[in-house]
Amino acid sequence: MPQFDMIVIDPERAKGADIEQHTAGAPLREGGGDETYRCGGCKTKLLVNVAHHDAHGAVIKCGKCGKLNIEPHHH
Repeated sequence: MPQFDMIVIDPERAKGADIEQHTAGAPLREGGGDETYRCGGCKTKLLVNVAHHDAHGAVIKCGKCGKLNIEPHHH
């Protein structure tokens, strides 16, 4: 299963984006594929075993460290 570190962005870059809020202790989404995406700051698993299209365009605020993350393949 491939694992990817997401890219940390500053809040200015995320303006206007639909920011999803992750809760520490559990992935934001799980299942439907074989890719895992980790926070680019603290390496917490944000999306586990998801399909690539589930991560595409996602902006996620990590519930552990508070950093904003975008999917690494389309930045």
